[in-house]
Amino acid sequence: MLDYPKFAGRTRVLLLETEYFFDASWVRAAAQLGWETASVSSAMTGSLTRDQVTLLFQTAAEFKPDFILTSNYAGMDVHGLFARFYEDAKIPYVSWFTDTPRMILFNREVYPSPFSVAAVWERAYMPHLRALGFENVYFMPHATDPGLFAGAPQDQFARELAFVGDSMISHAEEAWDKLVGFPEITAGLRDAFGTGRMTREQFALGAATIVEPALLANCEPRERRHLELCLVYEGTRRMREAMARALTEEGLEVHGDVHWKGVHSLSFGDVGYFDALAPFYRSTAININSTSIQMATAVNQRVFDCPAAGGFLITDAQQDLQDFFEIGTECVVYGSLDELKELAMRFRCDLAARKGIVENAQRRIVAEHTHAHRLAALERYLKERFA
Repeated sequence: MLDYPKFAGRTRVLLLETEYFFDASWVRAAAQLGWETASVSSAMTGSLTRDQVTLLFQTAAEFKPDFILTSNYAGMDVHGLFARFYEDAKIPYVSWFTDTPRMILFNREVYPSPFSVAAVWERAYMPHLRALGFENVYFMPHATDPGLFAGAPQDQFARELAFVGDSMISHAEEAWDKLVGFPEITAGLRDAFGTGRMTREQFALGAATIVEPALLANCEPRERRHLELCLVYEGTRRMREAMARALTEEGLEVHGDVHWKGVHSLSFGDVGYFDALAPFYRSTAININSTSIQMATAVNQRVFDCPAAGGFLITDAQQDLQDFFEIGTECVVYGSLDELKELAMRFRCDLAARKGIVENAQRRIVAEHTHAHRLAALERYLKERFA
């Protein structure tokens, strides 16, 4: 039943659903491309039930997918059963990593095979994935879902300046708490932050470039993972708090978790991604972006979602931006908090310039940066190797 040619006709993709916010977007994108799709429930963490395993094997045999697609290595067991099954059946398994694979796969036998594809949104992690044994490592950046994010820029606004996102305070506190019994590691981390050694560029190279290698040598695998989590959460928390404080006098609103109230006076609740975020972006004169420190060069979802929804965005100057947009005419970037303040004041008074940049960005996104574009490029990559 599983002995069938791959990519011999209309493309068929089997999605392993994990309640990740990309699941429905992939279905819509595949439909735009004229693909056939099937979905089975999987798990990002924990175990699959007997019924889930049965349905997975049954669907694979009956639907006969050209490839399997999921996020962050979901649906892979610790003993490599599924990896070997997909290899025997010659079904490519594509995992799109949108969080650092070092933490997702840390101290884990990953059982890569010639039919495993590690797709990753950040180029800096590609050497790490190859070192783990992945033969097929593919750069797959973020994009947007036009089914969720679309709309013309407005002339009237509900707010002048806003940032939507997690403060990362609770995540950072939890990470520090996990290390409470390891004072030397805690001291080493605080020293790394205090001396400025924790940067997005250094984190991509590995924790050994940030803290003393001797500290890492004495870490158990569990503590090593908590150390890396602490670097990401605390590093991102510090950047976002500094950004919010820098724009306090400009009237910045922050929308996210309750912990923002402790660091910013104009803080409000979260904005739902699927129903409320697009109109929020559109009804805000200037949206601000602050990219997680786990990304050395990559851009996050907001860079595409916000302008696609009709919102104007000022984003931090990630290197990959120049590959996706024309800086200045299709996106506006800041290299420092002082520059961010200057740009916010300048564009606050220039509605025409804001609208022009949003419209330029929308044309670029519709032409090149939807999830359908990403799946089409992935299909070409897979056909070269597995057709």
